Amino acid sequence: MKILGKILLLACVGLLTAQAQYPVRTIRQLQQVPLANLLRLDTTQLSQDSLWYLQRSPYYRDTVTVVGVCIVPAKVINFTAIGYNLLIADTGSRDIWGGLLVRPNISGTSNPQDTALAIQWGILNVNEGQIVRLTGYIDEYPSATNERIVSAAQLVPLYSQPLQILGAAQIPPHVPKVARDFYRNPCPGGKIQFSTGEPFELMRVELTNLLVHSVLNATNGTFNMIDSSGNMFSDMDASKWFTTRGHRDPASTYVAPPVGARVDTIRGYIMTNSGAEYIRGYRIAPIYPGDLVLGISLPRMTAATRSPSVVPPDSVVNVRVRVYKIAGGYDISSVKLYYSVNYGAFAEVPMTYTTSDSAARAAIPLQPNNSFVRYFMKATDTQSNSTLLASYSSSAPNDTSRGTFLYTVLNRPLTIRDVQYTPFPNGYSPYAENYPYGGRVTVSGVITADTSQMRLVPRSLVGGTNAYYMQSSNQPWCGMWVVGPESTMIGLRLGDSVTVTGTAQEWQNFQQNTTTRIANVQHPVTVHSPGRPVPEPVVKTTGVFGPGVASGDPNAEPYEGMLVRSNNVTVTNIYPYFADPTQYEINDGTGGVIVHRDGTNTFTNVPADSIDPTWHVLREGSTISHIIGVIHYSANRYKFVPRSNADFGTVTGVGEPAVGYVPKTFALAQNYPNPFNPTTTIEYDVPTASWVTIKVYNLLGQEVATLVNEPQIAGRHRAMFDGRSVASGVYFYRLLTDSFVSTKKMLLVK
Repeated sequence: MKILGKILLLACVGLLTAQAQYPVRTIRQLQQVPLANLLRLDTTQLSQDSLWYLQRSPYYRDTVTVVGVCIVPAKVINFTAIGYNLLIADTGSRDIWGGLLVRPNISGTSNPQDTALAIQWGILNVNEGQIVRLTGYIDEYPSATNERIVSAAQLVPLYSQPLQILGAAQIPPHVPKVARDFYRNPCPGGKIQFSTGEPFELMRVELTNLLVHSVLNATNGTFNMIDSSGNMFSDMDASKWFTTRGHRDPASTYVAPPVGARVDTIRGYIMTNSGAEYIRGYRIAPIYPGDLVLGISLPRMTAATRSPSVVPPDSVVNVRVRVYKIAGGYDISSVKLYYSVNYGAFAEVPMTYTTSDSAARAAIPLQPNNSFVRYFMKATDTQSNSTLLASYSSSAPNDTSRGTFLYTVLNRPLTIRDVQYTPFPNGYSPYAENYPYGGRVTVSGVITADTSQMRLVPRSLVGGTNAYYMQSSNQPWCGMWVVGPESTMIGLRLGDSVTVTGTAQEWQNFQQNTTTRIANVQHPVTVHSPGRPVPEPVVKTTGVFGPGVASGDPNAEPYEGMLVRSNNVTVTNIYPYFADPTQYEINDGTGGVIVHRDGTNTFTNVPADSIDPTWHVLREGSTISHIIGVIHYSANRYKFVPRSNADFGTVTGVGEPAVGYVPKTFALAQNYPNPFNPTTTIEYDVPTASWVTIKVYNLLGQEVATLVNEPQIAGRHRAMFDGRSVASGVYFYRLLTDSFVSTKKMLLVK
């Protein structure tokens, strides 16, 4: 027994010695950044990605030892597909800077070795309320690959260092907060509150007295909430209970609350998001069933229509809207229509409401030519709870200050400007309001993009655009995306003077962005004359369309669908969305704008394309004397869409990354092309000399191929996978180094 005791003592000493080589830091030390940094971000918002470092952990990429109390054990949070994450809290600081995510490098069940290591390390042994001591390196998600200003600190554990359970402690209570601590005004278009939001990153908070404003992502089951002042705050499906995706807890009964539902209380931890939704900044992730408490729901209004859509003089306008009592609400008492002529006072008109079809109807009296009419509807229940429907804006459908339904009485044909123009910041066309398809319109202009300039099928993976476009002039509000059956559109050519008839729509991407277009174009299109001059592009700086510029911005929205030129730009990021290799970023010094590669030009941001001599590979630092593109909006950003090579001025610095290029971090890119047949290229960044392994697995987790297994110097590398010997289907490829693991999915289609 004495010998065994000595062995155990020596083992413990060995463990402590192993951990002692790494400095011990508190969670507060790992999280806290200077207030001055955050106040600066309050001002700059998302306009300068280079300021990403202002909110990242001061110990970014350092390996440290930390002690914390577990507040959410593994298998609850779903940041990895199988839920191997811990949320821990500082044992001392419980008011601010007190939370940290422990996130092992496990991307899914296709990595059985990683899963086994995590289990062996002891991640499943940690229960709520236990104090743990663990060692790992500090990372940020999203990582510096994208340099997104909104990111969250996380500790990536080193399995070579033990996870120790030291005892138990009381879990810190939820901190009461309000929506304006995290975001001001509606989103998009409001402001992220870095100075008051960042201190609560990964801490549990509680908010009360909110209203479900709109659906954020129906697939995920997420929603937007507003407080009584119109400040918006969104939830996040970062637990296995509060999600409607496939990885939800089988026992979950969660259903996303309906628009109009009152949120008495929502509790959860504060997290940030990557991808298109990062503009929302901080979001709350409820965890357990009782974390969302609903109150009395407001009436729901939808499916508003008017007839006629295009209003001639002396015509009565019939307005119809559906009104519903939703779960948790009371019966409908009254529905009213309010309208204003030429910005005068709103007149009130009772609407006839029938419960059999849930429809309310009323008429706006006839008005003289050129009258500008705004209108909205209000429904009230038997307990005097009411709601408005002012527009179909995804950001503020109930806020009359940000937009209402509207039309102008006209005794002439419509123009593109009539269809595009709105005085409101929601960016909604007056003729896209007839639910659900928009109003029938006829407009004329000159074709500015056809299939020789733009692809019929978008290249972008996150919401792209395609031919065709038309303009009536180079004045604001005079460009339009037009979409129809290929058989109708295929004969149109650049410079054709045409008249098209179709439905005015607000095309939505990620259920929160809008781009005005004319869809369902009627056959045949009237071609008046070919070869007309294409309107000259409007010269604008890139910052007009930069990060944080919301759909409907009064400086950017007038140029949606128009040709715009920016001069003396530099390629500042070849992977602004690292998972989507079809985009890059340019900047003339006023702010970066994303470039969509949905045109037919042969300028690319993907080095692998250099194998084709017809492609011109851009890299960070490449300069372009001028660039012309159609302005498009998707995935929460305005985009430049250059058409053919003629849209590029003098381009310098084209080619492979410069000799000596050293990436900032490890990174694994999405394979390209994807889907592929039979070969595809995988690019990855190695910041320091490392042993690198890249393997391919099938859906069963079986190894299919080893692409790389050797020491490699710092730099950007590529590997090729040849799928001729395997069947069609989904495969996973994994990059593994001593301190980094990343896995991505690819699709082989034969």
